[in-house]
Amino acid sequence: MLAEIQTEAGPGYRQIIQAGQHQFFADLSEEQGGKGAAPDPHQLFYAAWGACTNMTLQLYCQRKNWPLKGIKTSFKEERREGQTRVTKRIELTGPLDSEQQARLQQIAEKCPVNQLITGPTQVIREWVFQS
Repeated sequence: MLAEIQTEAGPGYRQIIQAGQHQFFADLSEEQGGKGAAPDPHQLFYAAWGACTNMTLQLYCQRKNWPLKGIKTSFKEERREGQTRVTKRIELTGPLDSEQQARLQQIAEKCPVNQLITGPTQVIREWVFQS
């Protein structure tokens, strides 16, 4: 199991997330009816995508011994007329030449979470109802 998410007992919307050995939480903002006690699902989604992008670039640069000093990935989301537009901004720090920069733009697309989002993905839903 990659992750298991369970509703916390009691009022509110806080969720308990178990991912391997790690436990953390998700919640809705106060504006959405939650307590704002943890990131909301949208924030977790973008955080996972950005973390995967950064790690993919970092691993590649380490293997190639390229002079990457830092990576910062951020997202903006705009919704208009039933369509969502996501701007993903990747800032790289370090004396990278133009060939290295071009290659890293390709490598960022190979991040596994990016592949999951943009590639052909089939979702199989299994429902279990218990009394």
